[in-house]
Amino acid sequence: MPKIFKQNKFALLGANILIILLWVTISSFLMNLLQSENAPFYMYKISFLIRFLPPIWVTWFLWIKRGGLKR
Repeated sequence: MPKIFKQNKFALLGANILIILLWVTISSFLMNLLQSENAPFYMYKISFLIRFLPPIWVTWFLWIKRGGLKR
């Protein structure tokens, strides 16, 4: 992890928010390109998981696993 994130929690929070916004924007755009109007119901659930599970994992990794709140 870069030194600025170890010293400044606001930089880590800003990077986390930026990563989440970029991921949700890009994944939403790609899912809208791939889905058709006649897509089965489970495709919408899978796209929801692809859109929101990676940001939750990144948040968990940065703040809980790496101990972002402990520093």
